[in-house]
Amino acid sequence: MSHRSSLGLLLVLLVACGGNPAPSVSGGPATSAEGAVRSFLQAVSDSNLAKMALYWGSAKGAAAKTHEPPDYERRMVVMQSYLRRASYRVVSGVTEGPVDSRQLQVELDRGECKRLVPFTAIKAGDGTWIVNQVDLASAGSPTKPCPGKAPKDSTMPKDSAQ
Repeated sequence: MSHRSSLGLLLVLLVACGGNPAPSVSGGPATSAEGAVRSFLQAVSDSNLAKMALYWGSAKGAAAKTHEPPDYERRMVVMQSYLRRASYRVVSGVTEGPVDSRQLQVELDRGECKRLVPFTAIKAGDGTWIVNQVDLASAGSPTKPCPGKAPKDSTMPKDSAQ
């Protein structure tokens, strides 16, 4: 391959790859417990695992910055699978216990199913708020319908059910 055609191929590759930038991980720090929960859930909705890790962590700080716990990236994937495909609204905030911890109730709406999910947000050492715990059991299975609802069987023709 000639030098000129190599440069042409490189130019084509650069143009092709330049159209889809990597997901943004920048996000302003949350100044309230509710802000941390909203920013975390927006990152879930955007399928932005890196941004989720900016709003989830421990008192040491955001997992994206501390890289703790060691399996935090796997945890982001699990939380996203339970929380995605749902609209949400923060319905209450509880200020019990330490001043630097808040429990908030978030209503997840998956169409035919609404669930109240407790979130715990904490104030990190740098003064910002981050999500520390999410009760995924309360969110329900991401693959099963709500309890008491019959699953829709899309493989059975309507006529054969009679």
